[in-house]
Amino acid sequence: MRKVLGIVLIVMLAATATLSFGQAKKPIIIGFNNGSTTVDFLRQVEESMKRAADKYGVKLLIAESNFDTEKILPNVDNLMLQGAQIIVDFNVNAQVGGSLVDYCGAKGVKVIGIDVAYTGAKGEQGWFFGANNQMAGEVAGEGLAKAIKAQWGGQVDTLVLFFNSENGDLVKKRLTGMYDGLIKAGIKLDPSKMQLIDMGGGGSDTTLVGNQKMTDWLTAHPNLHHIAVGTVNTETGQGVFSAVQSAGRDKDVLLATNNNGKQTLAAFALGKNCWLGGTAYYPTKYGDYIIPLCIDILNGKNPAKIQTMKHEFLTRDQLDAIKAENQ
Repeated sequence: MRKVLGIVLIVMLAATATLSFGQAKKPIIIGFNNGSTTVDFLRQVEESMKRAADKYGVKLLIAESNFDTEKILPNVDNLMLQGAQIIVDFNVNAQVGGSLVDYCGAKGVKVIGIDVAYTGAKGEQGWFFGANNQMAGEVAGEGLAKAIKAQWGGQVDTLVLFFNSENGDLVKKRLTGMYDGLIKAGIKLDPSKMQLIDMGGGGSDTTLVGNQKMTDWLTAHPNLHHIAVGTVNTETGQGVFSAVQSAGRDKDVLLATNNNGKQTLAAFALGKNCWLGGTAYYPTKYGDYIIPLCIDILNGKNPAKIQTMKHEFLTRDQLDAIKAENQ
């Protein structure tokens, strides 16, 4: 069963999707600047945005940066020139996103960042929609803890966490939150045994970077046999998983990811292995909340600046739910 478990403080629109200016009504135009549809999660979010825009009768303009920071601002400029009254950005870049808040704000245009919080140079915050990063990390940590108890008798040598510093501190919580979840679930692990590995950017090369960094890490630690690993997304998980398999270290590792993608299903298809599963984000439902949020903002309402999903950890036991999310 595939279901979004909740959303914090979203008010669904029940009226027509137009803005009133005296007696005239102006159609709502939303600009969506996506990172890259080569990443399944971002592609699924874009498709959900299109469906929701049709449902609510608003115009959706779309641009794609391919995670090129030099294209983000020109894309947004072009969207505004075409009449976009609000910008939704999914480039997961906190620094550039902060610049968008300032740039668009000067033109009277609001900004919503997906999965990364955007704050301008003077502290002005854009709206945020997406993962509850701390919660997502904690449920993944609980998933790891369950497997550590079942397979290793509760023993763990280290927790290795792969993150992208470019995403900002808020997204980093989906990794550090794994440690919190692990501890809450009764696993004893000194904080000094948590290792954070920075992959830098959050672009489409994260699989290759994750693979190389995990390969190097395993080479440097040949005598550790109870290694818990968490990754920021499934693309990174794919790289880490490949490194583990190539090194012949599957029995030494338990892997939990954020999100569940086709990479998760491909790993499961190989039989029982170190890839346990991942925290569910439900990207195919994002548009159902983001489009109404845009409409509320443009109609002068003041919804909470932070809107988050709730999450659950899905494993092989919930295979049907993972497959449904990736159709």
